[in-house]
Amino acid sequence: MKKRKSTGKFLSRLLCLVTVMGMLVPMALADELGKVPGSSDTNTYEKADIKVEISVVKHVQQTGTETPPAETFEFEVEDTARDEQHPLSYYGIGVEELKLSTTGAGDVEKTFSFKVSWTNDYADYHWDAVPKSGTNTVAWYSKTFLLREKNDGKPGWNYSNKAYALTFWYDIADDTMQLNIHDPGNDTYYTKAEFTNTYNGTRYELPFTKTVKLGGSAAPGQENFELEIFNVGVRSMEEHVKELYTATVTTNGAGDYDGKLVISGPADSVEALVCEGFYVREKNAGTANWTYDDAVWHILPKRTDTEGSYIVDVDAPLVNNLPADTQPETDANDRLVIHTTKREESDNGVDYVDYGTPANKMTFTNTYTRSSGGGGGGSSRASITVNKTDALGKPLAGASFVLKDSRGREAYQATSNASGIVRFTRVGSGTYTLLEKAAPEDYVTSDETYELTVSGSRVTMNGKPYSPVTFVNRRAAELNRRDHTAFLVGYAEGTFGPERNMTRAEVTTMFARLLTEQIEADKTYSSTFNDVAKNCWAANYIGYMQQFGIVTGYTDGSFRPNAPVTRAEFAAIASRFEKLTQGSANFTDVPDTHWAVRYINFAATRGWVTGYEDGTFKPEHSITRAEVAAVTCRLLERSADQTYIRSHIGELRTFADVTESHWAYWYAMEAANGHDYTKSGASENWSRTHR
Repeated sequence: MKKRKSTGKFLSRLLCLVTVMGMLVPMALADELGKVPGSSDTNTYEKADIKVEISVVKHVQQTGTETPPAETFEFEVEDTARDEQHPLSYYGIGVEELKLSTTGAGDVEKTFSFKVSWTNDYADYHWDAVPKSGTNTVAWYSKTFLLREKNDGKPGWNYSNKAYALTFWYDIADDTMQLNIHDPGNDTYYTKAEFTNTYNGTRYELPFTKTVKLGGSAAPGQENFELEIFNVGVRSMEEHVKELYTATVTTNGAGDYDGKLVISGPADSVEALVCEGFYVREKNAGTANWTYDDAVWHILPKRTDTEGSYIVDVDAPLVNNLPADTQPETDANDRLVIHTTKREESDNGVDYVDYGTPANKMTFTNTYTRSSGGGGGGSSRASITVNKTDALGKPLAGASFVLKDSRGREAYQATSNASGIVRFTRVGSGTYTLLEKAAPEDYVTSDETYELTVSGSRVTMNGKPYSPVTFVNRRAAELNRRDHTAFLVGYAEGTFGPERNMTRAEVTTMFARLLTEQIEADKTYSSTFNDVAKNCWAANYIGYMQQFGIVTGYTDGSFRPNAPVTRAEFAAIASRFEKLTQGSANFTDVPDTHWAVRYINFAATRGWVTGYEDGTFKPEHSITRAEVAAVTCRLLERSADQTYIRSHIGELRTFADVTESHWAYWYAMEAANGHDYTKSGASENWSRTHR
């Protein structure tokens, strides 16, 4: 804080006395708000504390078409000391939570209170002493801080960069404490600190109609239906899209019900969602006695210029039923168009193709199939719904499912439709095992099973109401066991690094190079993981392997490419190349509840992985390069020709840190040296090596 000159002493005192007139922030007298010697007065703070306050005003302005959402802004007080920075408590100052909440556009004012420990000598709290003019005595103590708004980086918000100086003054002679707001570096004072924020948001509203029909003799009651967005053109928006839209409608009986798909939020995010279009379908809640609509609608921005990504008829209806004065501040060409679609199959799977005239709104039809008692056709039965997708979340058609009864008979059969929905209708009471019988062509059948109990129209799983489960099919991935190429070489200094760990990206890349179906060099394989950047060295390999379902991520959507692979994770990856069957290893540290128990037991049963002498597997330990070499050789059914290696050692890649005495020596030689071979039982006879 800039020190006051002695010539300004009288003026300073005068300003202190007239703060009640609004020239300064109101003064807090020690004998009124705290406890001083001879006083019994107290307040909400601890005894001997002094309370001083400031007013903070938040101005929220709307710059887009969407009303600013409710938001909480936080402020911070920064020490202005030139050397060490300290918190307020270091100076004997406490403060309440510096947060202010707003709702929509407008102004919000809030008072923030500080408590200052009372003392006769604030030098004890490291305040600056200001001497009386011409004397060695102290006139007052002061301490100055900076008040700023925290920039939390919330999408759509522009934060204030304004900074105010907050100066605490204690006048010894008058025994008063005051808190002043002023510009940093000068004495321009304010009665309150003011911060301005702008919110740039965009809103679209797309109409739809829900038609409810009677399929039985019973009338439907109140029911909620929901739409969902999928296959967003901008792939990076897939993980954020749920935050940007709502689309629900409540029905009550047969008839037509109008609803809106509302897309709103930060302008950048919303425009990224709509700029290359997206698809809309009905979310299948699996509610008993209801059929759900398979219709899929394609939403695209209207482009009339030849440079746009999509070109539609100039006369296509523009759908965004907001009032004219609230339309997005974009070119009219960027309004949305609803396209009807039809399902088409190709070599690349199921696609949705636009056809016909663009529609004014989306439509969905649902039928209520329950029949009443008596003449309604018999007892109540259940409807069971299942979702079917590939490893990237894309719906898969043509997957065959069965419900097996308690005697193991296939009581009910159903096949996934174009939306990846499987429906079992009119399922009678009993206990059933739900499983996939056959996957679509070029996919691996899921080995998941679920036990369901049906009682009338009620379906439960594990004692809880049934919610549609999702079966995931991964593409068939075949390891190249024929060509014995090198798959794990050493380092430039001639070492193998047997005890080093391998990252998840490195292991993924290694297995990608070992597949029979090799990655196409000129093709980009995108993943859905939120921490795999396009310029990541392994991005293409990670995306390629995700489509096979060989590698998966974490519940937070990350892949963690640089994290070391654990022994459990490696066992899981290795096992996904085979049809998983029941195994039994009984490692003491792999309980039945462990996420990878099936993979570990399977891999151990196949002889790919082993445990330790104490009966443990150590699933969370990072796997070493030596262990990777051993497990991969066993998985590929490869074994080193010891006789050939010993007689041709000078021609081979060898390692200073893995000699023949090392337990993993033969695995390392097999992994690091490509070779031609013939098989003699489980043994190999090498004929020629190549790098």
